[in-house]
Amino acid sequence: MSRFNIETRGIDSWRERLADPVTQWVRGYSAFEAAVSWELAAKSASGLPTSISAVLARAGYGESHLLLGVAEHNVSLEGQGHDSQCDLWALLQTSNGMVSLSVEAKANEPFGEGHQSLQTWLDSGKSLNSKPNRLKRWQHVQRMLPISGVAGYGEVAFQLLHRCATAVIEAERFNLKHAIFIVQAFKSPSTSYNEFVKLCTAIGIDSGKGHLHMTNVGNISLGVAWVDFPIATDNQLSRLIPKGRKKKPSE
Repeated sequence: MSRFNIETRGIDSWRERLADPVTQWVRGYSAFEAAVSWELAAKSASGLPTSISAVLARAGYGESHLLLGVAEHNVSLEGQGHDSQCDLWALLQTSNGMVSLSVEAKANEPFGEGHQSLQTWLDSGKSLNSKPNRLKRWQHVQRMLPISGVAGYGEVAFQLLHRCATAVIEAERFNLKHAIFIVQAFKSPSTSYNEFVKLCTAIGIDSGKGHLHMTNVGNISLGVAWVDFPIATDNQLSRLIPKGRKKKPSE
């Protein structure tokens, strides 16, 4: 995880930070649509997409403002392996105080490889050496999640679990009392929403769309929400594509 971040120059800056800027950058898919929605929102007074502002307001956070947003933000997990890469991590100022917000954008893509569950991920280590490492990584993630009920987290998609945990990890790192995890869904299929329901069931909260459902991780409050978004229109996209530079008379 880098300690330095550079101001975006528009949606192309989001593309540059993707693991695969070619295959992951497709209109109608999550990386592209999330970049468009947040770059458009950055021009508003709050800096937040309207739907997300509404979810926060309904949950009692009052007026919320984006102070800092980091596209494709990497959050370190204990053990060996890749960081958990949020589509967006943001620092918000709200009526209730500062908030660590992690956003996982989803369109027609699963959570991980085929919605791979935690238990499957733990069991699929390619060697005896990898299994203890995966357990170490999961134990770190687990500490950043609410205590699960009897069913546990075994059937929940592992990607959902560590993405949710990033909101708490960053809240802890910045000594914040509030963490929020939002799935920003762009016409995402019902199979993906069903995975989100599994997460909420394991945590012991409601899973209704468009509402922030609250719980706690130690002394940090955690809100979890699924928020549906439309695909960007041609008109919205045109507002973000820079027009060709006009030549100077001397050129």
